[in-house]
Amino acid sequence: MLEKNKAIQEGAENKEQSQVIIRPQSDLTILNNIHDVWVNRDIAWTLALREIQIRYKQSVIGVAWALVQPLITTLIFTLIFGFLVKIPTNGIPYPVFVLSGLLFWQYFSKVVVESSGSLVKNEGIITKVFFPRLLLPLVPALSAAVDMGIALIILLALMLIYGTPPTPYIIFLPFLLLATGLLGYGIGLILSPINAIYRDIGIALPFFIQIGMYLTPVIYPVSFVPEKYQWLFLLNPVATLLDTARAVMLGNPFPSLAAFGILLLWTALIFIIGFRCFRKLEPAIVDRI
Repeated sequence: MLEKNKAIQEGAENKEQSQVIIRPQSDLTILNNIHDVWVNRDIAWTLALREIQIRYKQSVIGVAWALVQPLITTLIFTLIFGFLVKIPTNGIPYPVFVLSGLLFWQYFSKVVVESSGSLVKNEGIITKVFFPRLLLPLVPALSAAVDMGIALIILLALMLIYGTPPTPYIIFLPFLLLATGLLGYGIGLILSPINAIYRDIGIALPFFIQIGMYLTPVIYPVSFVPEKYQWLFLLNPVATLLDTARAVMLGNPFPSLAAFGILLLWTALIFIIGFRCFRKLEPAIVDRI
């Protein structure tokens, strides 16, 4: 009997020694989350390529849709705001002005909307395969960048047609595209787990995105707004990105240092809230999705 009790006690001690402590996901720091995304970036690229293939599969004109949509929208805005309202654009042809802002806004809004619905859209993968779910809101930022790159070719062609050659600062355009995608990804980290639990987010988000376009200098310059209200655009990080894009492409004045500081502050704050919100709600996603 003593030998049996001794064996049981030794077995219990060995079991305690072999236990592995798993750190809760909510305790992960931002650097841990960033490292997790970077290590598994190949998965994100694979999912993004799949998204692009699905998007244009069995489409008659294929990737040409990336050109048709912004061109038609530019034509409509030019007729209404360029010829009828006659919004001043500081000497820049209105079609060039509006298309330069429209491309970045459409990229940002597409990343926000699609990343917010990424968990619901990939329900089958989430419930069957284990991988860092932080990658799913990142996929739209990668796949939509392809459409953005194609549409930029049309913008450059339109600039040359109107005699508005790009400035030497255009080499910084990829960094602006990266910053825009990361901002949309950060917002997607906040909204995607909430949308997986409460589907009202997916229903209401396109409406607020549409409102956001008119609160951002996409179809008008900030100088068109009364001077006493222009400071409000400093609080809009997307407005700073659009103004910077027009500065590097069209030669517009660069935003102030205060605008860049607020942009960095917003981006950091959104990512801190995004990672914490995602990790906190992640355990409930599979049950509610």
